[in-house]
Amino acid sequence: MKSGQTYDAIAEQYRDSKLLPFRHAIERYTVFQLLGDLRGKTVLDLACGEGIYARQFRRAGASAVTGVDVSPEMIALAAAEERADPIGCRYVCQDAARFVSDEPVDVVTAIYLLNYARTADELASFCRACFHALKPGGLLVGFNDNVCNPPLPDRSLSKYGLERTCRHPLREGDIIRYRITNPDGQVFDFDNYYLAPATFEQTMRSSGFSDFRWVDASLDPAEPEAAFWEDFLAQKPLAAFTAIRV
Repeated sequence: MKSGQTYDAIAEQYRDSKLLPFRHAIERYTVFQLLGDLRGKTVLDLACGEGIYARQFRRAGASAVTGVDVSPEMIALAAAEERADPIGCRYVCQDAARFVSDEPVDVVTAIYLLNYARTADELASFCRACFHALKPGGLLVGFNDNVCNPPLPDRSLSKYGLERTCRHPLREGDIIRYRITNPDGQVFDFDNYYLAPATFEQTMRSSGFSDFRWVDASLDPAEPEAAFWEDFLAQKPLAAFTAIRV
């Protein structure tokens, strides 16, 4: 099943997973720390899903936000939210690797995009799309499976509503299976794919990006129960990255 079809089938469950605490306390906090001040900037949100981040970018002051996703059902959820509460986000249903922006933007976000590349060639297609969408000097910020820290068979993240499993040892293109348990108890699965950190780094360089770097996901210091997050931060299942278009 292709990724668009996968997310058509789980669109509402995936949307509801954004209510899990790690989404706010770690994921969102890390992404916004790397984005900095968005006021007046144009943003392209590739793999936008149901538009949760696109809407947050707009509310943070971005002058224009376009969200792109391959799943018609995810885009339908995003468009419905925009109709219910119009804030000026635009949504396009298209494969991110083939999307061509009308105008270059200041910022591209790739939140859970690159981990769907099964090969170096597929990764290059995503990276080139990000690069060509940016103005010179533009910023790419991403967040996805931490390929620098693959899942271990004897470690659990179930108390956070997240599980990752894979074969050992991992090889290029291997599946990393995600199982999400939502706050209401709904359980669903989807697959990411493993490519080595060196593959990411080389592909970013060959696509024209400079200053590519991995960034550990971090906990919002305002989070009142820091001890609860010790296992999550020790296992480092997710990571961010940044790069600059030359």
